[in-house]
Amino acid sequence: MARSINEKEAMDAHDDAFPESDVAVQLAHDVDNTKYSPWSKSMFRLYLVLACAYLCGCLNGYDGSLMGGLNGMKAYQNYFHMSTAGSGTGLVFAMYNIGSVAAVFFTAPVNDWFGRRWGMFAGALIIIIGTCVQATTHTKSQFLGGRFVLGFGVSFCCVSAPCYVSEMAHPKWRGTLTGLYNTTWYIGSIIASWVVYGCSYIENNENAWRIPIWCQMITSGIVCLGVFWLPESPRWLMAQDRHEEAAKVLATYHGEGQLDHPMVQLQLKEMANQISSEASDKKWYDYHELWNTHSARRRLICVIGMACFGQVSGNSLSSYYMVNMLKSAGITDEHKVLALNGINPALSLIGAVTGARMTDVVGRRPLLLYTIVFSSICFAIMTGTSKLAMPGHVGNLDDADTQALTPSQRAAANTTIAFIFIFGIVFSFGWTALQSMYIAETLPTATRAKGTAVGNFASAASSVVLQYSSGPAFEKIGYYFYLVFVFWDLIEGVVIFFYFPETKDRTLEELEEVFSAPNPVKKSLEKRSAQTVLNTMGAPDDEKVTV
Repeated sequence: MARSINEKEAMDAHDDAFPESDVAVQLAHDVDNTKYSPWSKSMFRLYLVLACAYLCGCLNGYDGSLMGGLNGMKAYQNYFHMSTAGSGTGLVFAMYNIGSVAAVFFTAPVNDWFGRRWGMFAGALIIIIGTCVQATTHTKSQFLGGRFVLGFGVSFCCVSAPCYVSEMAHPKWRGTLTGLYNTTWYIGSIIASWVVYGCSYIENNENAWRIPIWCQMITSGIVCLGVFWLPESPRWLMAQDRHEEAAKVLATYHGEGQLDHPMVQLQLKEMANQISSEASDKKWYDYHELWNTHSARRRLICVIGMACFGQVSGNSLSSYYMVNMLKSAGITDEHKVLALNGINPALSLIGAVTGARMTDVVGRRPLLLYTIVFSSICFAIMTGTSKLAMPGHVGNLDDADTQALTPSQRAAANTTIAFIFIFGIVFSFGWTALQSMYIAETLPTATRAKGTAVGNFASAASSVVLQYSSGPAFEKIGYYFYLVFVFWDLIEGVVIFFYFPETKDRTLEELEEVFSAPNPVKKSLEKRSAQTVLNTMGAPDDEKVTV
């Protein structure tokens, strides 16, 4: 008798699942058949909201070109008795990332407990404090302390903003909208480069390097004020059991104000099944969900891999050590060096914005793979042309050596400069948009803040090593340092090919199906279907859908 009752209950439960499955299939079809426009009123409201978060990317980019430019400014060099290369210069650059490393275990709890908006606010406020410390300095130790505080604050922004953008972005254009976040790095870089260039004409005056540092407060000040007018991330709200607020945000920015919009309903149902209010994001010390399952471990490989590769592929040389790269090619005039330092990020911005759009067209994997191979080729060419430009030299040239260059050597030097710019455009096309985006979208909501913080730690640690070692490397072996990246970039390409799945055309919740598969890369290359939606919404395993 008991057996009959259990069988009946099981049959009833199985039958009840069919209407739910029908709803899921219909919802999947409705989402696919609905027409979406990137020019609607709700989308423009979304763009305005995301613009504030994008400014966090500007903060990071501003420092990249700021210190690269100051490093070539004689007023800065004379005040602190610094050279353009060496361990002292490497320490100044690396201190920024040392601060980021120190902040890593504070960023995730702030994001998980208080929300993404307050994470951005905390970071911007700390950056303002760090700017005040650095800009008023009269000693090298205070300058280093200011850079540490700046890095500490930027770490909050680098966790909060990518999480916020990926969770707020419309699924139809998630790649483009999330990718644009990191492209704003170049906007900050361009501003810094030209501010430094303009201030370089203030001769023999410490204001020449103080004014560019003070300008760092502009974007951080806007972020501090702007976050009070932003909606909170719907996925963070869902994780706090604030379902009605999450639905309202999605309807406003993804559903043209309609709660019954197919895209809104799909995301709500998928989030309700995938996001737990009892997950590890409620415990600041609990990181075990980053590695406790096959899916989590495959995600973690992507996070750490992308974080490290995004910093050690040679791209940081053209931001922090652009002066040394140009001197290796025979360019030593201060104003010319600073002007070229300003042109490089402008060209790279064009590549980055174009690449952000291509993430939704060609996908993430092709962009990463093809551009990293081309980057390796660029460094090989730069090694050869630098050698031709400076026969008999390994380190940098001085002004007298530059004047003595033959026409063929000048041609080789110009070729080197051209490939520095080409490398910047190509790398930004394939990688800039994806550096933050790929990390954020490979992580589930429960571990997105902590995983992004771990990624930020790996990124900062990699940068510390490279930035500190690059100064002495340029000083001792000059352009031969490029050979490291010729081979390393090819190794990155192999790792990406075997371990980085495609994330295009799926919602954040639907990526669980990809990472849970025995071979995530193979699964990711399969076309999304109604069965994907069923699996995400927790339909029984024995239900198969034919569409």
